Amino acid sequence: MTELVDAQGLCVLGDPGAAQLVLSHDRGIVWGHMFRRDDNARVTEYTSSGIAAIPAADLMSSYWGGYVAIRVFDDRIEVVRDPSGLVACYYAEIDGVHIVTSRPDLLFAHGLFEPDIDWTIVAQSLVYRDFRPARTALRGISEVLPGVALDIRDHGATSRCVWSPWWFAGREAQITDRAEGVRRLRAVAMATLDAWGQCFERPLIEISGGLDSSIVAAGLRPGSPAAQCVTFGPAAGDASELPWARAAAEHLGYDLIELVADAATVDVGHSDAHNLPRPCARAFSQALDRPLQALAQSLGADAFLGGGGGDSMFCLTHSALPVIDRLREEGIGRGVFETAGDIAQLTRTNIWKVLAFAIRRGLAAGSHMPKPMTNAFLARHARDALPWPEGNPWIAAPDGTPPAKRKHVWSIIGIQNQLEGYGREAIAPFLSPLMSQPIAEICIAIPSWHWCAGGNNRSVAREAFRPALPAAVIDRRTKVSFSSLAYRMIRANLRAMRDMLLEGSLARQHLLHHDRVVRVLEGPLADAEALPELMALVEVEAWLRHWEDRSSQRPR
Repeated sequence: MTELVDAQGLCVLGDPGAAQLVLSHDRGIVWGHMFRRDDNARVTEYTSSGIAAIPAADLMSSYWGGYVAIRVFDDRIEVVRDPSGLVACYYAEIDGVHIVTSRPDLLFAHGLFEPDIDWTIVAQSLVYRDFRPARTALRGISEVLPGVALDIRDHGATSRCVWSPWWFAGREAQITDRAEGVRRLRAVAMATLDAWGQCFERPLIEISGGLDSSIVAAGLRPGSPAAQCVTFGPAAGDASELPWARAAAEHLGYDLIELVADAATVDVGHSDAHNLPRPCARAFSQALDRPLQALAQSLGADAFLGGGGGDSMFCLTHSALPVIDRLREEGIGRGVFETAGDIAQLTRTNIWKVLAFAIRRGLAAGSHMPKPMTNAFLARHARDALPWPEGNPWIAAPDGTPPAKRKHVWSIIGIQNQLEGYGREAIAPFLSPLMSQPIAEICIAIPSWHWCAGGNNRSVAREAFRPALPAAVIDRRTKVSFSSLAYRMIRANLRAMRDMLLEGSLARQHLLHHDRVVRVLEGPLADAEALPELMALVEVEAWLRHWEDRSSQRPR
């Protein structure tokens, strides 16, 4: 750690080799990558003169990136996290000293905090899963959420929202002409991805042959000529995505490295989110992560980039809700029947069933809050008495937001919980550039019914990138999973999972429905819907085990 800023009331320590920009006259620091909105050029010490003093809202409208900006004002120190959430930011107060960090584990490593589990937040991570509160599951540590500014003054700290996805979901912000939406998405996404490509010398682009990762690869190509693509071949029993990955790489002129996921590397007792103050890692991802780590080290890769968040950003849906959105906007007419036909084609049903569903949903009162996820293995009392996550200004939808657009925005909010907690982040940054603010603003502003036009999911993105990608990728409608590999991983670890769940912390806190857990663990594992819920418990238990072990090892 090196001292980077030493100003009145502010001391910043960090790695001088990491992406960062010290503001003139020690007025603060921008940690991460920041780009100008007008030309997408990366901000440097020679172009940063306006950053130190402008209001946070103007910072949001004039710049974008993956950053945390810490700025010194006469009456406060302000911490702003950009809307993408690509750079972590946590906050704690110790004896009147305010600490902001991207590495909250260091607070415990240096003895500033003792690990103390907040069981309410742990339960919320299972019930509300991807809707994060500002509080974390370690007491005393809070998250500065994306799009939020933290104002630190002598008498304490307060937070305020300086960017919200809902600002682009209202009627006045909508891009009503579909062709205009296609054109603007293409221009914005290509410029945004090109800017990211210029930040790294040897990035590793993770592609599956699906639409989202292929779009990232296409956009990064101009600014990142030394990038290489990597994909995974199928495990025994799983379908292969190699034909599409190869087609995308060849079309774009990338070298493609083909790896094989290794279920034997998965340790269900280990959480790759062990250094984070909330459980968010997926155990199965270790099977992909470990080969990627080895490859990155051999190549000297300086970043991992992928299509994470694309399904959410590009409004993947199998719902009739876009029919309701269009009905509310245009009234009964040809457009409503056109969208109903698109949904019928997409979901392989008939238009009358789609219209009937839309009418029933349209008559029902809509909620300002998203529907909580269910986990059948949680004890009922743990679910029923649980409060909603607090401190996240994005969760509640404003009055008048149509239902499909609410679901679109909630999907974007929720996916941020799945874009961290990977082991390879210890080697190089892992970025999901489709989460970038300019792309989010355009995607949210495109009406929901445009995204399913022609009976095609993510229709606007397909048309926007049709000139850049092979038809086989653009027109692909299938998705491939690693279900056979995941099933074998669960089978191989069944005894360890049983011990973790029946004798672990969640059980001791009476958060589990013991009999249901036992029935599934002792059964044929045939319930495909139950297995992800079971694994969610295992992953939380692994995270809890790390922090409880860490607490027990500290000298008393």
